[in-house]
Amino acid sequence: MKSGIYDVLKSHWNASEFRPGQKEAITAVLDNKDCIVVLPTGGGKSLCYQLPPLTKPGLCIVISPLIALMSDQVESLKKKGVRAINLSGPMLEDDLVTALDNCKFGGFKFVYLSPERAQHPLVQDRLSEMQICLLAIDEAHCISKWGHDFRPAYRKIIGLKNKLSKTPTIALTATATKRVKEDICKTLELAQPTQITNSFDRPNIELKVLKTTNKLESISEALAPKGTPAIVYAGTRKSVEILSTRLNNMGHRTNFFHGGALNKEKRIVDWMQEKTPVMVATSAFGMGIDKSNVKRVVHATLPFSMEQYYQEIGRCSRDGSVAKATLLIEDGDDQKLWNSTTASIPSVEDIKKTYKHLCHYFDVAYGEKPNDILVFNHALFCERYELKHRTTYHVLKVLERGQLLTLTQYNRPKTSLKLLRKHIKHEQVFVDYLLRNIGGITNRFQEIYLDKIALKSGVGLSSAIECVKQLEKQGDAELQQLHADSGIMFHIPREDNISLMPVLHQLNTLREEKKLLASAIWAYATANTCFRKKLLNYFGETYKKKCGSCSSCVDEKTPMAIIISYLKERLSREDALSLEQLSQDAQFDRTQLAVALDEMCAEEMVIQDTLNQYKLI
Repeated sequence: MKSGIYDVLKSHWNASEFRPGQKEAITAVLDNKDCIVVLPTGGGKSLCYQLPPLTKPGLCIVISPLIALMSDQVESLKKKGVRAINLSGPMLEDDLVTALDNCKFGGFKFVYLSPERAQHPLVQDRLSEMQICLLAIDEAHCISKWGHDFRPAYRKIIGLKNKLSKTPTIALTATATKRVKEDICKTLELAQPTQITNSFDRPNIELKVLKTTNKLESISEALAPKGTPAIVYAGTRKSVEILSTRLNNMGHRTNFFHGGALNKEKRIVDWMQEKTPVMVATSAFGMGIDKSNVKRVVHATLPFSMEQYYQEIGRCSRDGSVAKATLLIEDGDDQKLWNSTTASIPSVEDIKKTYKHLCHYFDVAYGEKPNDILVFNHALFCERYELKHRTTYHVLKVLERGQLLTLTQYNRPKTSLKLLRKHIKHEQVFVDYLLRNIGGITNRFQEIYLDKIALKSGVGLSSAIECVKQLEKQGDAELQQLHADSGIMFHIPREDNISLMPVLHQLNTLREEKKLLASAIWAYATANTCFRKKLLNYFGETYKKKCGSCSSCVDEKTPMAIIISYLKERLSREDALSLEQLSQDAQFDRTQLAVALDEMCAEEMVIQDTLNQYKLI
């Protein structure tokens, strides 16, 4: 088997060599050993669990929190001629049974599950009857409450693992401190796992942290030359839209991306094809995006954690060429970071109010607990109850952390339907159900959940979809498709304050954890030492030397006298020059030049005129 891994690598991935850490992980899996793998973003984690099953009999189970990424991987495997299926997102029981039958008898090699779907008793029982060759847990840092993206459902994966007897388990992540790795191993009960941790260092990425008084100008400079493939991260939806517009006005070709943006696929395609080479985005962008030639990643806003920062700069230059990651800070950013951190912990009042509205939204009566994943549109929910989008998101994450509910992401249409007449002869059962149960559907568009109606009317989901299409085709109905961005599964019956009590007790602990993460990124941004050393030490990697390429090391190598000498020489050839003009073609960055000019003004070497131009005295 091991001797054939290069043949599989060549035939399915058209590669002849493994990246660092990949071969060791694959070998451990083929030796039926449990394995924990920490490879940097872009390090090729998916190959570690996709290749071994192709060399042996049996099905590989892959658990991931990212629905879109799972869909992409399934499509990628299909293009390689490998049968794969994604069982995440809402499914009727009959459809789930059929899909599991296909897993057993349909020659599939990979089945992808969300951590929530992996808890389903039917899924666990049916998979335990099959020949499973590997259990792969991607984004394994979600298991740990010490990680930056803790998801309680991940801690319950052990239930499925215990039903798979001696199946080897591989847990993979790009960001894990020593504490997080220990928590992963303990929670998953990994038996003396092979631990593969490739260096977190990406030496081809120059780390720059710049203090600025004009972020827009600094971002523009960091993106030079214009047309360079880049990502600019900012903190809010509004800020990315404004920033994109302003950069376009400065001659850059940008687009923006956030969770509520329309035409997401087109925005991504235009960026991938470099019609708009710069994507200005919130942290919602980047996961699962495979573009190898990104040369600039700029953070206009401080990330919430070192893990988030590392993950986002890791989208730079996966082709190995030199790239720059620039983090910009200005006066007041520390307070903004603390405010954002505090805002991410909702108030008791917000939690109680949102939970009550959520129960009304889904018609959950006191003492009841819905059994299905319910289709949820975040924007519509906030609009209906006049809630703030961001606060509501944070409340939902707190409720999920407290295990009251689980949020899932998926792309399932919610239908907006209007019947044009009351008496429709065909599709009788379906139409009768709509007329009896959906008030006003003949007068105006009503939003309906087809999967829910299909179940309650007894017609089946595929039949319900076909009914709707036929009604529209024959002129009996008008149809609109609305995007549903999430699904929600309730875990405990609604008992209002009793249900919320454990969540409310956790708020102080959560607040302290968030502050620790924020403190770490602020300490990094304001460090007076090598930024590469600071970053790697955070993840438990020893790095004793100075890298010589980060902004801190470059500043050390460039005494102020050299910069002042350069400025004197430039200004001696011109009557007056602005900071922007002095920055052009300079070997020093704008911040270094600004500091030097301030010192020269103080020493009365130069004077700054009313046009903000500098002259030698």
